[in-house]
Amino acid sequence: MPTQTDQASYENAIQRFTKLIMERPSFATPYNYRGIAYGNIGEIDRAIEDFNTAILRKDNYAEAYSNRGAAYRIKGDYDRAFEDCNAAIRLDPNLPEAYNNRGIAYKLKDEIDRAIEDYNTAIELDPSFAYAYYNRGIVYYEKQEFDRAIKDYTKAIELRPDLVHPYNNRGNVYNKKGEYERAIKDYEAAIQRKPDLAEPYYNRGMVFVRLQEWKKAKEDLTTAKDKQESIIIEQFRKEYESVADFEQKHEIKLPDDIAALLTSA
Repeated sequence: MPTQTDQASYENAIQRFTKLIMERPSFATPYNYRGIAYGNIGEIDRAIEDFNTAILRKDNYAEAYSNRGAAYRIKGDYDRAFEDCNAAIRLDPNLPEAYNNRGIAYKLKDEIDRAIEDYNTAIELDPSFAYAYYNRGIVYYEKQEFDRAIKDYTKAIELRPDLVHPYNNRGNVYNKKGEYERAIKDYEAAIQRKPDLAEPYYNRGMVFVRLQEWKKAKEDLTTAKDKQESIIIEQFRKEYESVADFEQKHEIKLPDDIAALLTSA
């Protein structure tokens, strides 16, 4: 979900591109970029409408096909997503975004090796493409290839130190490896860059739980819940069946107030 600042920026972009469209309605480019802005604020159907129009205005517009493929992927329409990404690649085999978008679709379809191949190609075409490293890092993390995941997240951070999720995700890898100080440092970096995001507060709170720093844990978990009501239940249940399951796995007895935070709806 975009922050208020992000939302305002995207809405301003929509206004600018709408003005350009009014001035030059036959020009494809502003439809494509307005579609991107709509997608960034979650208005996926309007984004698709704009990508459709961009393609009508310019039928060999590879970037618009790639972007529409990403929009269909967000809607869960993977067949159309693959169709559009493949069309983009046919039109422009050197478009790294199309491989990255198709890689995400493959990952969501659990075709992990094909996803990695596409991320590799995107990076070969554009070694400065931070999102491709980030997305490949996600796959390596899920494959429990933690050193490779760290390497990719670190590269994404080097290329785009303003991005939030590579810090949060690298923190998760360090957490899995038991390198708690590094994990906390990365969660702090994510929070600094996007204070409205609940996930790094939850993740840091769970590190403090593991460290039995109960006051800090309660503060972070409470903040996470305030920012996103459902996050604790959603994230905790991904890894643990119950508080008892957590306590058994980590040989930690939770205080009642922490246990209540982790189980309350």
